[in-house]
Amino acid sequence: MSLRAAASAIVRGLFAPWTLDRPSASIQPRAAVFITAVFVLAAAAASSALSTWTYLVGKGLLMAAREMDMGQDDLPADSIVQVASGLVCSLIVWTLLLLLVVGVCAAVADLLYRRDRSMYRAAMRRTAAVTVWFVVWAVGVFAVNEVREREIRHPAAAIRAYAQLKQQWFRGSSAWGPGPIEREPLVARGRLRALVAVFPLIWSLVLPRPRDGRMASRLALVGAAIALSWLAWWALWRLLPWTTFEALAG
Repeated sequence: MSLRAAASAIVRGLFAPWTLDRPSASIQPRAAVFITAVFVLAAAAASSALSTWTYLVGKGLLMAAREMDMGQDDLPADSIVQVASGLVCSLIVWTLLLLLVVGVCAAVADLLYRRDRSMYRAAMRRTAAVTVWFVVWAVGVFAVNEVREREIRHPAAAIRAYAQLKQQWFRGSSAWGPGPIEREPLVARGRLRALVAVFPLIWSLVLPRPRDGRMASRLALVGAAIALSWLAWWALWRLLPWTTFEALAG
C-alpha cells in the first residue's frame, strides 16, 4: 500500500469515515497495524504530556528545585529520575488504555461478523484509519485543559493551585471564598470517558455494510455496534483498577 493511499484512507477516516467502504480507500493489513500503532503512540504521548506537565515536567524540568515540593513541606523534592519514571509510567498506562479501546472495537466486530470473517478483517482494517481520532481527542483535551487550568502558559501558578487543591480541596482563599469541593474532570478517568462515549459513534460508520444492501440492515448494524461498544465499556468501567491507573497516569 502506497503512502498516498494510506494518507487518503486516514483523511477519509478523519473527515468522512463512511466513505472507507470504497475500493480506493482499502488498507492493507500491515499498513493497518502500523497506522494504529502510530496514532495510539501519538495520542498516548500527548496524554502523557498533559498528565505530567504540572506535576512532573513543569516542576521537575522547567522550574527550580525549590518549586518542586508542591507545597508539601514534609516531602522531599522530586528528582529528575522520578520525573522521568513518572512520564514513562504515564505513557505506558495511556498506551494500554488506547489499545483497550481498539480491543473493544475488535471484540464487537468479531461478534457482529462472526459468520463472515472477510467482513471482520475489513472492519479491523478500516478501524485503523479512524484511530486518527485518538490524536484529535488527545489534542482537544490538551486545549480544553489549557483553557480551564492555564497550566501550559503559566506552570508556576498552576503548581501552586494544584498544591492548594490537593491539600485543601478548593481554590482561592478560605477566608474570602473557598467555593465548593473541586472536581477534576480532566484526570485519566474523565478524559477516557469522553473518548469511549464518542468514538463508537464514529467507528460504527466504517463497518462493512450488510450484504443485502438494505438501509434498515445498515442502521441496525450501526445501532448494534454502538450499543455493544457502550455495554462493553459499562462493564469494563466497573472492572478497571482506576485508582492505580490514575496514580500512574497522572
